[in-house]
Amino acid sequence: MMEHQPPTGQPDCDVVVVGSGFAGIYALWQARQRGLSVRGFERGSDVGGTWYWNAYPGARCDVESYNYAYFFSDDIVRDWNWSDACAGQAEIQRYLRFVAERCEVVKDIAFNTQVLSARFEEDTGLWSIRTSTGETVRCRYAVLAIGALSDPKAPDIPGVADFAGEAYFTSSWPKHGTVDLHGKRVGVIGTGSSGVQVVPEIAKVAAEVYVFQRTANYVTPTRAGPMDPKLVAALREDPQAVRRAFRETYGGHVPQGMGDERFLELDAAGRERALQEAWDGNYIGLAFRDAYLPEANAAISDFIRGQMQAQVTDPWTAEHLVPWDHPYGGKRPCQSDVYLQTFNQPHVRLIALPETPIEQIVPEGIRTTAETIPLDVIVYATGFDAISGPVFAIDIAGIGGCSMKDAWADGPANYLGTMVHGFPNLFLPSSAMSPSVLSNMATLAEQQVDFIFDTVGWLDAHGRPRLQPSPASQEHWREETLRFAQRRPGALTTKSWYSGANIPGKARVFMVYCGGFKRYHETCYRELENGFPGYELMASPQPGRGIQAHGG
Repeated sequence: MMEHQPPTGQPDCDVVVVGSGFAGIYALWQARQRGLSVRGFERGSDVGGTWYWNAYPGARCDVESYNYAYFFSDDIVRDWNWSDACAGQAEIQRYLRFVAERCEVVKDIAFNTQVLSARFEEDTGLWSIRTSTGETVRCRYAVLAIGALSDPKAPDIPGVADFAGEAYFTSSWPKHGTVDLHGKRVGVIGTGSSGVQVVPEIAKVAAEVYVFQRTANYVTPTRAGPMDPKLVAALREDPQAVRRAFRETYGGHVPQGMGDERFLELDAAGRERALQEAWDGNYIGLAFRDAYLPEANAAISDFIRGQMQAQVTDPWTAEHLVPWDHPYGGKRPCQSDVYLQTFNQPHVRLIALPETPIEQIVPEGIRTTAETIPLDVIVYATGFDAISGPVFAIDIAGIGGCSMKDAWADGPANYLGTMVHGFPNLFLPSSAMSPSVLSNMATLAEQQVDFIFDTVGWLDAHGRPRLQPSPASQEHWREETLRFAQRRPGALTTKSWYSGANIPGKARVFMVYCGGFKRYHETCYRELENGFPGYELMASPQPGRGIQAHGG
């Protein structure tokens, strides 16, 4: 394809949006609403982002459908009917397609198109976006709505390519029911959320199932089931009030259950009663009003461990399925009503890798230090190179040709989770140092995209200067992220993908802002209301002159 070369300084469009998940669809709509020309690119063949790719059996959301949805449009809230309080992958992907069609943004998206690079042109102040189809598009503003969990983690096991059987990844499961596991010997590597969800489904049809577990995780019941008509009616009565209320909470949603009492004000019997009520009511993580306290968290953790052990009949298996090495919330907890009980079936076996590590994948199966396990299929539920991985998957170069990989060599650094010094007018929703995976991602997508386009509107109204955060603001924000992480039990002491510990050689930086959604939202809009004091405004380029920066 011949590349279109517009005149120097003239963009092909105002905005390029990369990705078509929750943030990408809303960003495309927001651009159109504000009169901006926009192009969208999506590497998949349909919208959905994570919910397009993660199509493995059993995939579902662990945030209730009451919360995990858009609220910017009253009509969408009132016209879409969820079938389950915790929707499955297929239904969420259909929902996102419904919204994209309703908002008429599908026409703006080039599907089956991967963005390979994004380069800042200092002489024009534009971003040059190059795609896998050979097209180059130049824009004023680039929004990389690529998600926090979209770059699969490659298995770091010797011999992966030697396996003679079938191999699948939960993060890129084949479409259209092409995987047949009936009567086969299946090994599943990984016991995070994907593994916890897929193992029971595989066990329904496979002859033998071997679950290779490196680290045990907390598993609590889901809130799946029929939607409550009264709750649905309340959401539909005034969706904008619900939207505003979400932004006033810690997690970007209204919990469906929470304890009324404080741990420190109860005696031992009262604490046990409150814990049991919370377990029965499916809100064990919020059993107390002060559940964030280390003492309360320790009690919650111990209670969940006991409940988990009680569901598994074999003592050795029960002991090894329980996470003894970190507190509840130290890493992403899992939800399932059937995972633990699956190990009571005679054809399902747990392999505890700390005791018998995998030595190598061989043509006939997996060899541990204790045995060689013959397999027909290996399922890699090994997760993602989270948060920074999707950013590194694109060759991004900013001022002076500095790459994002170099800028983040010591771990992610940004301001307010959306912009990076040296990369003006480039926006990263759902990225590092934002509430991201510790919040309701649907609410976060709306909040961050609103902030991004409010920022774009401000820039357009002030002569279209280039905007980037100051180095001091980035350092301050990293310190703030660390400060709040220190208050979260297990956040800094648990090895998890929150800090990149699942990727060998990855810089260890806690990447999730734990200060709460309300505080995050208010901090963002203080910047906008005060003319961006934490940023540098860079004058529009003039012929023959470089770009000069000054404080906001």
